[in-house]
Amino acid sequence: MADTNLTLEQMRALAADAGFERFTDEHLEQLTRATNASRARAKKLGNERLRYTDEPAHVFRIDGAA
Repeated sequence: MADTNLTLEQMRALAADAGFERFTDEHLEQLTRATNASRARAKKLGNERLRYTDEPAHVFRIDGAA
């Protein structure tokens, strides 16, 4: 995970690579703020020792439905 925050131009490039080319600057600014905040929270968790197998399985079942 990167230690630096994403810039608006970096987010614009990431969004374009993902096919979101019609996002407005306001959308990109919101996405940039949210991504940077999420990365900061994740960094505080200290989860560098966790692996994908440590993630709990989210399994839902509705009886009678196939």
